[in-house]
Amino acid sequence: MKANTFNIQKRCIHLLFGKKLNFDHAEYYKTCARTRSIDEHLTPKDYVLEHTKPLFTEFKLLTVHNLHKLFLLNEVFKIKKYRYPIPLYILLKRSHESTRNYLNNNISIPRYNLEASRQQFLYCGTTIWNKFNNKTAQFNTNFLSDLSTSSCMAKNRFKKFLLDIQSSGHPQLWECHNHSF
Repeated sequence: MKANTFNIQKRCIHLLFGKKLNFDHAEYYKTCARTRSIDEHLTPKDYVLEHTKPLFTEFKLLTVHNLHKLFLLNEVFKIKKYRYPIPLYILLKRSHESTRNYLNNNISIPRYNLEASRQQFLYCGTTIWNKFNNKTAQFNTNFLSDLSTSSCMAKNRFKKFLLDIQSSGHPQLWECHNHSF
């Protein structure tokens, strides 16, 4: 499902921001000799699509995978900061390691028996939060230690972090690590 959504997103990015005409543009199908010069008419068409990763990087757009992570990180941050909604805040318990170390802001991951339960907000949110928290702790850039950062600033930092991961690696080809950390 995510692969299909990502393919649709890439086609939309081609259409909106692409520099080369492709089969999604109406101008691509102008084959009448009156609409093009003789040189344009005789040159062979280039059927190769341009790469989308440079477009995502240039316009600072997140992929569907990373948009989902941004949403989860932002929502968990707001729940922890404002302690609202209260039922969700109560479910977000600090892990045993974080009670010993004040700078560690990890959350206990809830236990589930069914694989379908792993798609719920609480499980996905705590998993992504802990991965992000551990990754930023490695670089001593953990701004989440006291939750004093504003929501807007936190969202911008989350987005910058995800954009850095997304644009890493090969400049034109998508790799597995562009969607995970």
